[in-house]
Amino acid sequence: MVRSPCNAHSGSFDPSTDAAGVYTYTLAALAPCLGDQSTVTVTVTSTPDAGTDGAITVCDAGAAVGLFAQLGGAPDAGGSWTDPLGNAHSGSFDPSTDAAGVYTYTLAALAPCLGDQSTVTVTVTSTPDAGTDGAITVCDAGAAVGLFAQLGGTPDAGGSWTDPLGNAHSGSFDPGTDAAGVYTYTLAALAPCLGDQSTVTVTLTSTPDAGVDGSITVCDAGAAVGLFAQLGGAPDAGGSWTDPLGNAHSGSFDPAADPAGVYTYTLAALAPCLGDQSTVTVTVTSTPDAGTDGAITVCDQGAAVGLFAQLGGTPDAGGSWTDPLGNAHSGSFDPSTDAAGVYTYTLAALAPCLGDQSTVTVTVTSTPDAGVDGAITCVTRARQWASSRSSAARPMPAAAGPIPGQCPQRFLRSEHRCGRCLHLHPSPHWRLASVIRAPSRSR
Repeated sequence: MVRSPCNAHSGSFDPSTDAAGVYTYTLAALAPCLGDQSTVTVTVTSTPDAGTDGAITVCDAGAAVGLFAQLGGAPDAGGSWTDPLGNAHSGSFDPSTDAAGVYTYTLAALAPCLGDQSTVTVTVTSTPDAGTDGAITVCDAGAAVGLFAQLGGTPDAGGSWTDPLGNAHSGSFDPGTDAAGVYTYTLAALAPCLGDQSTVTVTLTSTPDAGVDGSITVCDAGAAVGLFAQLGGAPDAGGSWTDPLGNAHSGSFDPAADPAGVYTYTLAALAPCLGDQSTVTVTVTSTPDAGTDGAITVCDQGAAVGLFAQLGGTPDAGGSWTDPLGNAHSGSFDPSTDAAGVYTYTLAALAPCLGDQSTVTVTVTSTPDAGVDGAITCVTRARQWASSRSSAARPMPAAAGPIPGQCPQRFLRSEHRCGRCLHLHPSPHWRLASVIRAPSRSR
């Protein structure tokens, strides 16, 4: 019979229920022989417990992690670790140097027990990389710009964008609708790694506005004119001007010195915007020249006279005339019908120049009137008459006969021959007499 240290025992040791110790085997005495005993000392060894398998996900940028703590159950300490390739490992996983995979924990066998193993499967997640901050300047009239391409480094795709106010954004900046400012790119955290962010600062430049083309007509005798004010729209100041030949210009057109033509206003480009240009077309009109005032004296029986030729200087043709009463006139003075006076020559204004006037003062003189040729003889009691060829006194020949009519007493002083007639001139010594035809006389 077998006895446990104290109690009877079946002789079959069950390590799950029986205690370790000295078990005694006894044979009873068979008289006159004595009985006999022997013992079996039972030592129970514990089965190694490597715990249950575990798993862990670590961040590639994280700190080293102890693998023993990732085992389940109540694993016995003192085992050894091997990496996924079977190489010995410290049991401290460093994501910066160790590879992801299955790490094995082994407890050696303690005979007659078998050894034990468990594993920790390590997964390594990558830290999100949102790249480095970027910046871009865009033109307010430009096309939409992708913000992702403005990030530095090698950012991971798949993140999200927010605008300067924190609102969700597509990541495509449209200068026609989006505000300038800081746009944020975010990559969500993939545990245990942290998320990442980067930004793109967007600066918006205005497209230069040179306004719309303009034009102006100036007088050749006018003052200088600022060209900027002739542009349409709302042009930006600060540009530069060039004249029709492409030379730099002040932008103040002086008709006395500058040529007519197209003057160009240029606003330089402010990258990435393009520059802008507009033009002012300048037309110069000539001041009308009506010449200087003139004067003419004409005979009342003379021919018509052109008044334009009486003006001084170098008057422009094409004007109009008015007579002294302000009535329209042809400009040809006819003394038989036109009145003497001041005749005005007017050249109409060609805006913005003023018109011009000059005058011709016309004086009309009367033609002397000696009457119509005639022949009479006035007979009186005069005792002498003068010969046109001799100063000797002669008796006046007898009248050939009376001629109807009378001769005023103031006539009959001397005679002058005119054909066959006598023209007698006044004399206080003669009196009125019958008018008779004078007789013919030889020379």
